[in-house]
Amino acid sequence: MGGAAKLLPRGNGRLEHLVRRGAAAFTLLALLGCLPVAAFPVESAMPPPTPPTASPLTLVEALTLAARNNELSGIATARVERARALRRQAYSTLLPDLFFDGTYTRRSREVTRTVDEEEIVVQAIDAFSGVATVEADILDVRAFPVARSATRSLEAQQNASSEMRRGLAFDVAASFFAVLSAERLRDAASRRIEVAAATVSDARIRLEAGLASSNDLTRADLELATAQLALTQAQNAVVSSRLSLGYLVGVEIDRPLVEPPAEPAEGASSEELQRIAQEGRADLRELTLRAESLRLLSLEPSLRAIPAVTLRGTYRGTNEAGLSGRERDWNVAALLTWEIFDGGTRYAEAAARRAEHREAQLNAEALRRRIGLEIRTARTDFETARAAVEQAEVRVRVAEQNAREVRIRYSEGLATALEQADAAVSAFEAAADLARQRFALGIAQLSLSRALGRWPAASTLPTDSAGGGSPERLAP
Repeated sequence: MGGAAKLLPRGNGRLEHLVRRGAAAFTLLALLGCLPVAAFPVESAMPPPTPPTASPLTLVEALTLAARNNELSGIATARVERARALRRQAYSTLLPDLFFDGTYTRRSREVTRTVDEEEIVVQAIDAFSGVATVEADILDVRAFPVARSATRSLEAQQNASSEMRRGLAFDVAASFFAVLSAERLRDAASRRIEVAAATVSDARIRLEAGLASSNDLTRADLELATAQLALTQAQNAVVSSRLSLGYLVGVEIDRPLVEPPAEPAEGASSEELQRIAQEGRADLRELTLRAESLRLLSLEPSLRAIPAVTLRGTYRGTNEAGLSGRERDWNVAALLTWEIFDGGTRYAEAAARRAEHREAQLNAEALRRRIGLEIRTARTDFETARAAVEQAEVRVRVAEQNAREVRIRYSEGLATALEQADAAVSAFEAAADLARQRFALGIAQLSLSRALGRWPAASTLPTDSAGGGSPERLAP
């Protein structure tokens, strides 16, 4: 309340005395409840102070929380596990198969025969028999492209899961920047309320002293109400953005955020950036690998015309020797399977799979061309956003300087409450625009990094714990 008196010029003793006397009366009336609460700075509208023990939340920590708690990260891992299981299933056709059949039979009577004066049990009351069979494909060329196709599918899914996690990381970062932007806007609205409340106080004192009209007080009250509404909206925006960030990371966000450092501008040419992106983009590797998987799979129908050779071994055991007198027996057989003609099914399937392969190739080529467009667009947006931030910073400095000068003039009686309110509104709008432009700059940085396939670093993303490692270590 003493701010208005401090802004008075020295030597104006009568006016300073009136201001101090009016301030004391104003404070007393407010304490007695005779004045509206809106005449004071709204302390209760401000967020509660953060406990000193709460450590700030960094972007890296938010990414770690999202990787641990968000379901999308688990979905990405589950898809890799499924692809790895399908790969094992495809390779299982190259390994031998072992079967065992056991039979127990209970009969009403025993059947015997006498051969050369020797009684032989043909059917026992309790009969046991077992057959063990081993089958191994000696020659089945169809299995090789199918197995290799499954390997490429696994590699493609690993890249797809990596891209899913990167997408989650970028969503977390965007929400992180949204919280920071909303908090800047809230702080600007709080400063606007402080100025508006001081203006209301000064206008009321001037009105009581007969130095201003009631229009000044009315205009100051209107500005204070507008500032309170802007603060409420800004606080709600902070709550909403924090809820969104908390949903992504899986925990409630009740800590202050640390603004991440700005990423350096890319100095390479667009062609060099496009080459870097084509080498680093996981989604492009995924489409390329899926196209290769379909190419290998399209070879399988044509290979059905080649005969398949299978080796089968059988071992039998029973307690009914019968007339042969042998309770144990075994045999080995080689099986040749040759499907000479299947009505044209293999050729139709081969044509369909070749079409799928061409489609996958075109999808990969379309993404490769789109990467160049994304890089150029993201780079242009980044440069535009950076220029907009610089202009917004200049606007903030000019608006704040103008607001300070108007406050001084208002304290000296050379400006009206309307001019004071307009200057405060201009300062608030400049600060709000700067917050929005900084948020746009952060999003533009994220878009450029995402287009390049560089961010976040691999160390911030979880790896698949279910074995297998990177695609480069998989069997061909």
